[in-house]
Amino acid sequence: MLGQAILLQEAKLDADERQRLIVDAIAKKGAISVATFARECGVTTQTIRRDLEKLGAQGLIQKAHGAAFAGPGTVVQAYKDRSVTQVEVKRRLVQRLAEFIEPGATIFVGLGTTFNSVHEILRDQPRIILATNNLGVAHSCTFNTGVTLFVFGGYLRRNDTAILAVTDGGLHDRFKFDVAIFGANAVDEDGAFLAFDPLEAEFTRDVIKASRRVIFVIQEEKFNSRAPHVVAHMQDVSVLVTNCDVRTKVANPEIVKGTRLINIEG
Repeated sequence: MLGQAILLQEAKLDADERQRLIVDAIAKKGAISVATFARECGVTTQTIRRDLEKLGAQGLIQKAHGAAFAGPGTVVQAYKDRSVTQVEVKRRLVQRLAEFIEPGATIFVGLGTTFNSVHEILRDQPRIILATNNLGVAHSCTFNTGVTLFVFGGYLRRNDTAILAVTDGGLHDRFKFDVAIFGANAVDEDGAFLAFDPLEAEFTRDVIKASRRVIFVIQEEKFNSRAPHVVAHMQDVSVLVTNCDVRTKVANPEIVKGTRLINIEG
């Protein structure tokens, strides 16, 4: 990092060049620190904040306190890369969801490549109504299961299978899900489940309000990562399926006391 910082300072980047670097850095890392990026570019934090103001106005990034994240409708990691990462781990996580799918249930499945194999546990289930904002899930379940499928409409995230559905906050007046299944971009040590995209976060919160049982499926590397928008807290979650000991990932193990933990590794 020090060598990169020296090179950036010697280059005396103009505003356009700095802003391109900011967008590229966020695309690779998911987030940047204002102070660190200012130091690497050899400019003040005020200068970087002005860059962020401009990028935020263009919808390219989201500002947070002392940091910046990917903007609404953008992908932090390309879908084609995510879809081939830890495929077997994701499949094993999804397989553990089978016990929660009962005949005649109405279920919701959220965004993420983790759920690319969810059709495998729905294939032989009768009378399932499946709602989703995930085009990948919709496609696989249409051709590989007998579920009745409802797809929420909205904006299609660029180069992804995610539909960013917009609600008026009244979803719970129109739907009731027996089970709602989600992933998350990050899980904070205080037990908060986080997302990069504000539209995704808002929609997820609405679905949670309309659900009898809430399940999150989280890979180990998501714990103690960062994202700006709170989707839910551990106390909102009935079941957490993961591949690690969650009690070692949170600041206070007591926060998982009311949540059933399923660790596929133990």
